[in-house]
Amino acid sequence: LVQCIRTDRMPKFHEHFRTADVLLVDDVHTMANRERTQEEFFHTFNELFDRQKQIVLSSDSPPKNTQGLVDRLRSRFEWGLMVDVQAPDLETKMAILEKKAAGEGLAVPEEVRIFIATKTRSNVRELEGSLLRLLAYSSVTGEPVTLDMARQILRGLRESAPERSVSCGMAQRGFSCCSC
Repeated sequence: LVQCIRTDRMPKFHEHFRTADVLLVDDVHTMANRERTQEEFFHTFNELFDRQKQIVLSSDSPPKNTQGLVDRLRSRFEWGLMVDVQAPDLETKMAILEKKAAGEGLAVPEEVRIFIATKTRSNVRELEGSLLRLLAYSSVTGEPVTLDMARQILRGLRESAPERSVSCGMAQRGFSCCSC
């Protein structure tokens, strides 16, 4: 958008985004307090909504808690389905690790998967990154993956916070809106 404004190519921007079948926008909260961006997004949203196209947004907070968002966008964002996406629980983390290891063609002992799952905070990327670091070390050294190896290689990981219920406003990543 900013580039199109600077280079006087707004018609091309409109043609591209307002004729899409699906619009996916991550971190929509970053447009707060940006008047021109919100104005353009308002018209793009309306055009797509009127044409019954799909709109999916993500944000750090729900629309009602997003400071600097104009009311007419806030109300449109609240038209759709809102989903609070939470961090995976221990069982889900274990399944992710098992599937990722199997995808790499390796078996990782359950005690190692438990160690990784309980030491990662909540981010799936951190979870997978920890596993990949461990698998890379094992590959380079030729040693099998063990709990002692995991403790040594992943010693910088902090223990996960105890699992608890999190409200929508507290979610690290959570708001989704779609024009269903």
